[in-house]
Amino acid sequence: MILLLACISEEPLVKEGRTGSDSADSDTDSDTDADSDTDSDADADIPLPESEMRGIWVTRWSWSDADDIRAIFQDCADAGFNTIFFQVRGNFDAYYVSQHEPWASRLTGSLGGDPGWDPLAVAVEEGHTRGLAVHAYINTFPMWSGESPPADSQPAHAYNEHPDWLVCDESGTPMALNSSYVMASPGIPAVRERIAAVAKDIADHYDVDGIHLDYIRYPGSQYSHDAVSEATFGQQSLSWADWQREQVKETVAGVSNAVRVPVTAAVWGIYENRWGWSGVSQGNIDYYQDSHAFTQEGLLDANIPMIYWPVTDTPGDRLDFRTLVADHVAAKGSKKLFAGTGNTMTYDELVETIRVSREEGADGVVVFDYSVYKEDLYRLKADVF
Repeated sequence: MILLLACISEEPLVKEGRTGSDSADSDTDSDTDADSDTDSDADADIPLPESEMRGIWVTRWSWSDADDIRAIFQDCADAGFNTIFFQVRGNFDAYYVSQHEPWASRLTGSLGGDPGWDPLAVAVEEGHTRGLAVHAYINTFPMWSGESPPADSQPAHAYNEHPDWLVCDESGTPMALNSSYVMASPGIPAVRERIAAVAKDIADHYDVDGIHLDYIRYPGSQYSHDAVSEATFGQQSLSWADWQREQVKETVAGVSNAVRVPVTAAVWGIYENRWGWSGVSQGNIDYYQDSHAFTQEGLLDANIPMIYWPVTDTPGDRLDFRTLVADHVAAKGSKKLFAGTGNTMTYDELVETIRVSREEGADGVVVFDYSVYKEDLYRLKADVF
């Protein structure tokens, strides 16, 4: 369903040097050196606060106009949250004035159509007015969604301009359009440069408190055998799986090196299945997402594992929240670990996972998401916040 946003006038809360007309600038990613060596420690100039993270994800599906954003931020402040992860990029499109990518079609019904207001600017202003930190939440590798390609736009959408960026399966066939996402390949340097350039564009021109990465992984172990990845892999000695993991790590490091605000990532809830559970996916194995290395090697400031299962009656049972959060906490290194929780849980199960996160030494929690728990948010302040 396409939600059309009202074209109302908003003064953007942006840093000096950005005007609304910049959205028509040409797509140039060469102004960033963000695709850097992953051995460097990418510390932010502005560190994450030492206080407990009480965060919540607000997706692009949760609002349709500026008044919705204001109401959401007031609800979150009233509930005791201190940080909002506000989604500004879905699939190589933008919910802000972008130098690189077109306005999202959900804003006006037309890809690249200027809505006449700036959702990220509204979010930053509303958040800071209420004492909330606002992190710009971007989907990294999802390139497009749906069974039809993007329409022509200005700037051109990456799917139309760079079809060679798509991940390919073992036969070299690009991922086909479908009802869900098609993904760009982490093994292509130009893709990593685009993601870093997007993060830099946001951090340079908006007063955000952090950059948050989602879908920072391959879509599956059969990807990506695109021509660039195959050629580059053939020039070194790593195993295919380890080389793939390095490409994801380089993407994370590239973003961190491009910005001076904290960088966090939503990562797979199960790093590796150490407990013999049946029928589970593993981030490090199935998606080449070595999330433990993200923090252990100082590539970002905090991991947020998406542990969307409750605490089980017997510790260590399949998908036990306590077991999984403890595993991630033990591997965080010198960085932070915020437990991602919620999604399909009942309210009571959510509250229990927040308490268990504290018991297991997590530095806070991030709830997925506002739309799931909006009717119960007011209860959190008294119960756990």
